[in-house]
Amino acid sequence: MAGRALALEAGQAMHQVFAFVRLVTLCDQCSTRGCDKEFVDKVWEHHGRRLFGDERMQHIQGVVQEAEDVVDVAKRGAIGVLDTSGYYDDPKDRRRTLTNMEECALAYINRWRWDQPVWMRDLADPTSDVGIEIPFDIVCNIVGGRLLKFRLTGRIDGLHWDSLERLTVHDNKTASRLGDAWAMAQEVNHQYTGYCVAAQVFTQIVVSRCDVLGLALPLPKSYDFGGFAREGMQRDLHHLRRWLQWLSHTVLLTREYANDPYNAPKYTHSCNRYFRPCTFVPFCGAPDDEQRQIVEQEMEVNEWSPLNKEVLDGVGNE
Repeated sequence: MAGRALALEAGQAMHQVFAFVRLVTLCDQCSTRGCDKEFVDKVWEHHGRRLFGDERMQHIQGVVQEAEDVVDVAKRGAIGVLDTSGYYDDPKDRRRTLTNMEECALAYINRWRWDQPVWMRDLADPTSDVGIEIPFDIVCNIVGGRLLKFRLTGRIDGLHWDSLERLTVHDNKTASRLGDAWAMAQEVNHQYTGYCVAAQVFTQIVVSRCDVLGLALPLPKSYDFGGFAREGMQRDLHHLRRWLQWLSHTVLLTREYANDPYNAPKYTHSCNRYFRPCTFVPFCGAPDDEQRQIVEQEMEVNEWSPLNKEVLDGVGNE
């Protein structure tokens, strides 16, 4: 039986906290804009249920009932979100504990920019699309020597207006440590270029900025970045061109070997890249005759999507 992917589980739980902080920000900006209590309550209920469901929102509502101000709402609610996330401690891992995650959540809220409003499609509609946990599923066409058509799916953590009134993608990252190497890696990451493209399709507004918000889990005892880092970056035409080149290479390579995994190139630098060994290591290391036996007798066909429930429900850009 495979062990728990604790880094992924903890990251998912913390992303629920990040979404909740954005929900509190959204409600606070509506109140500041002069919306009445009925409108703000509708925003809270509608988007809270979308993000967390009825039962969890009832629990969160009870937790924040005695909060003194908006920051206190965010902090109390963040603990409530973690309490109902389904995450539980593993006795073998003393780093990714609920106590450490709560400490990280409080530190994150202390550094949060309340002056950067969450994007809202229609300011007069409390049930309007907003820039919190946006699932996307768009069709891309690359026209050149040949037409290359594929689907781009994913989820944008946040969409905010910055101090210069530029619509900006927010992407949250949890990491074991933050430093110069982590910061430099974000600058060239194609992921954020794709998010900017998806955000433009979803909002019909030019989006060329992205802020990556890094949070160390657990918070370090001595550090340069204070356990929290914000890396802002621009995505211009040359980034888009390189992103398209990378996509073309990846899509064509995948299609070439989709029905011929035995001869597909094996890039062994990624075998332990995402927190635990790749499940295909036994296949890649087996002799030719054993590889075919593994595929025919031990593997099952399964279609995966990063959107899961949203794809089944038809949510996204059709």
